[in-house]
Amino acid sequence: MSNRGSPNPDALPDGFVRRGEVDIEEGIAHDYSTSDRGIVPLNRRRPLWHLGGMWLTFQSGFWVLFIGFSLHNAGYSLLASIGIVGLAAGTYTVYGIFVAYLGSRTGQTSALLTRATLGRTGSILVSIFLVIGPIGWVGYQANLLAEIWNGLFGWAPILVIGMVLAVVMIFNNLFGFTGISAIARYAITPLMILWVIFLVVKGVMEGPTFLSATPKDIAPISFWLAVGTVIGFATWGNEPDLFRYSKPRFWSASLVYIFGFTVGLVLMSAGGWIVAQVSNNANFGPAIRSITDFSLFGAFAFAGILALAGQVAVNDGNYYEAVNAVQNMVGGWRRWRRWYSCALLALAGALAAWIVPYVFTSGFMKVGAFQAITLPCAMLIVATDHFLLPRLFKISRPLTTVPSWAETARVNWPGVVALVVAVVAGGFASGLIGNPNTYLGYVVLETWVLATVLYVVGVWVTLHLNVDVKSMLGFTREAAAADIRPGQVVDLATEAGL
Repeated sequence: MSNRGSPNPDALPDGFVRRGEVDIEEGIAHDYSTSDRGIVPLNRRRPLWHLGGMWLTFQSGFWVLFIGFSLHNAGYSLLASIGIVGLAAGTYTVYGIFVAYLGSRTGQTSALLTRATLGRTGSILVSIFLVIGPIGWVGYQANLLAEIWNGLFGWAPILVIGMVLAVVMIFNNLFGFTGISAIARYAITPLMILWVIFLVVKGVMEGPTFLSATPKDIAPISFWLAVGTVIGFATWGNEPDLFRYSKPRFWSASLVYIFGFTVGLVLMSAGGWIVAQVSNNANFGPAIRSITDFSLFGAFAFAGILALAGQVAVNDGNYYEAVNAVQNMVGGWRRWRRWYSCALLALAGALAAWIVPYVFTSGFMKVGAFQAITLPCAMLIVATDHFLLPRLFKISRPLTTVPSWAETARVNWPGVVALVVAVVAGGFASGLIGNPNTYLGYVVLETWVLATVLYVVGVWVTLHLNVDVKSMLGFTREAAAADIRPGQVVDLATEAGL
């Protein structure tokens, strides 16, 4: 007997006992990523400090140093670089609060939420986005580690090492959320943060001339492209996947974001700028070797281990995002096991480690632009449906269950049209489609606003047509028949009385 749709959020799947005894078994088996077991019960939620430690890890590491390093090579001063990173982090936080709260209220992954909200067509489309973007990052991050090792130890060939690393990095995801969160809390972040603090302090001690220097624009990037690229680096787009493990409180996510961005993204970007300034080298790998002499007293082996641990941790998050998307599409098959999804994506990660850096010019910018446009647009449409439609149009969609594929409606027409139009428009505006040198203003924010407005307008138009509104909006039969008071938002949190 399944626990799907149970009105009791503390109900456990058959055969499981209380939290702390079977977390790893749950992670291996399903990790609450299928329609039968798709809602994280309240008694499986984690404390806020747990989410804060994991988010800090996801916003730290050598890849964040690379952000500051790239801004330096683009000709930005340290203060300007911090301003760019701060603007990107602030913009992301405003978006992230709502979609994180969506996850904590419903207990569902991003992909599963799209079933009830966008229908089969929309859910499959978003799941594909949730695979392409994160796997692109897997390839980039694995290759970046290979480049760092090449700079530290002269190990080659970078391509082969990067592809092998991409496959190996799937390991922690075999254990689900427990696997990725353990390494985030205990293994990596403290050492990395302490080192970067020491690096920044030592850079500050170099004097005001050092800190106020305006570097040569070796690889120039326009201001808005720089902001958009940083948002692309910082964006996960599957915030509900992580925050479904938190208690459903609206402002909790803001504390997690502020902590992670301040101590992680901003601090480490400043460290990356200092790396470039000290090393006077345009190549990241050799620059890391120079900065190891500068701040780690030549401890190359230690720097190599830090790089390994940090890149593994961030790819834990990338793989976790993609695994949950695959589980949404095929995890309901009786004979399918979660580790099959892990194995399939490990092969895709190896392919991405070749494609992203060696086939695409400025591959990391393209992956970042794709990630910043596609997934946030989808999540904003889902959040608009959940939070805004009940207040604007008295339309409430219950999210207390995860419908099976057979129960899922075909499509939410206004939602899918808004998503496709916004993504295509953002693709042209950011140079993903058409002229690759195009970047029209604050593309990321413009695209997010466009997706939200288009969906609201689409629902308004639907209400003024002679059609079955709930059918057009992709309501399941069960949701359409639910007895919901006008304006009431029904979800896991309200059902639990929180």
